[in-house]
Amino acid sequence: MKTKIKFGKIKIPGYLLILLIFSYNIKAQDVITLDKAVDMALKNNPGIRAGESQIKEAEAKYTQAYSTFLPQADVMSKYFYTNNLPGMYPLAGTNVPVLNNGTPTGDNIIMHPMAPYPDLARDVMTTDFNVTYPIYAGNRRKNALSSTMELEKAYEQDLNDIKAQTVLNVKTVFYNILFVNELIKVYQESLDQMNEHLALAEKAFTEGVRSEFDVLSFKNKIEEFKSKIIEIEGNRDVAILGLKNLMNIPDSSKITCSGKLSDDTFIPGMMDFKNSDSIINNSYRIQYLKSMKQVLDKKAKIEGAENLPVLFAFGNYHIYHGMDFPPFDANWRQGYAVGVGLKINLFDGNLSKGKVAEIKAGIEKLNDYQEGLSLKLNYDLQKSFKNIESLTAQKVSAESNLEVARKAYEIAKIAYKNGVITNIELNDAQLNINRSETLILNVEKSILIELANIEYLNGIIK
Repeated sequence: MKTKIKFGKIKIPGYLLILLIFSYNIKAQDVITLDKAVDMALKNNPGIRAGESQIKEAEAKYTQAYSTFLPQADVMSKYFYTNNLPGMYPLAGTNVPVLNNGTPTGDNIIMHPMAPYPDLARDVMTTDFNVTYPIYAGNRRKNALSSTMELEKAYEQDLNDIKAQTVLNVKTVFYNILFVNELIKVYQESLDQMNEHLALAEKAFTEGVRSEFDVLSFKNKIEEFKSKIIEIEGNRDVAILGLKNLMNIPDSSKITCSGKLSDDTFIPGMMDFKNSDSIINNSYRIQYLKSMKQVLDKKAKIEGAENLPVLFAFGNYHIYHGMDFPPFDANWRQGYAVGVGLKINLFDGNLSKGKVAEIKAGIEKLNDYQEGLSLKLNYDLQKSFKNIESLTAQKVSAESNLEVARKAYEIAKIAYKNGVITNIELNDAQLNINRSETLILNVEKSILIELANIEYLNGIIK
């Protein structure tokens, strides 16, 4: 028997369905501000997580180095069955007369000759508790501990540099996205104006004032601008994909970037970073190199102390069974030993000397690299400031040109309506506005990127 199950139809009001769809779109389309993009990148970027793992490694090395300041204890216990124990044991004693120059004195002593253990199978158990503690090791332990602390500092500076570089990358991509958004608006406004021109041309053509060439010319320009807008939108999609990768979110995520290029302005406090000393004091990369040099310096001291004497204390407590000769092999015996020891490496074939020379060469290499990096970073810093000065002057000039272009365009529109100028001259007047607005947007974007670069060079993470 088959049972048929019928489901009733559920009717959803139209306004509720629209509300559900609208709510889904709001959730799916995430609005990203610059601050949010930076926060997400700092939180999710795999390179930053790798840097945090490096710090954990340094902390683990510190624990390892500190262990040498604590006593080392171990226990070793063995149980085995054997039929042949090495060693000698005393036999039964015999009376031996005492002689004086070959003449018996009348006294006797008992002598116990030694014989190997008999080949008797037996079980044996031994347990040893050992404790050792280095008293002096040529400051190797102290330098090892300091080395791990400097290594942790170096990894922290490296992590900060990764964070600062990530922030710079996010800002660069984000500013480019904002630039493209504004650029699309500029081109869309130009496209709207060209449609107005087309309408004027078509009206003039029907009235017999203008030729068909004007209409075709405007239509061609409109198609060119449509194509350009599609190209710019494609560039924006690529930039948004790059931003998603920096934030480590799925490529399928729907995001829009919120903000304006004009929102951020030049901060006068940035002039405090124009001095080259700020690079040496604030650059995370420079600080990383300094810490790594300290690590190598401590390592050189450790290797240099390899042939110094090591003084240590030790203690032993043992429990044995089955080690004595019969019939005493069934007994348990125990004992202890305490004392101090001294270990000296007399000659290692100049191995430690070679290691010290290698480490010092590494320190010299880091010094040279730091000097070269300081020069490069200082050049980049001064270059950014000069670029800002140049871009600021370009913006002032472009704003002046834009004002003139807008007035010229208004005159050109009137002149075209009155048949004084051609469509080409009207297009040129409108394109001058487009070029000036595009230049201003590009300058504003470039200034913001230069400011972000100055922040990076001076170790500012925000």
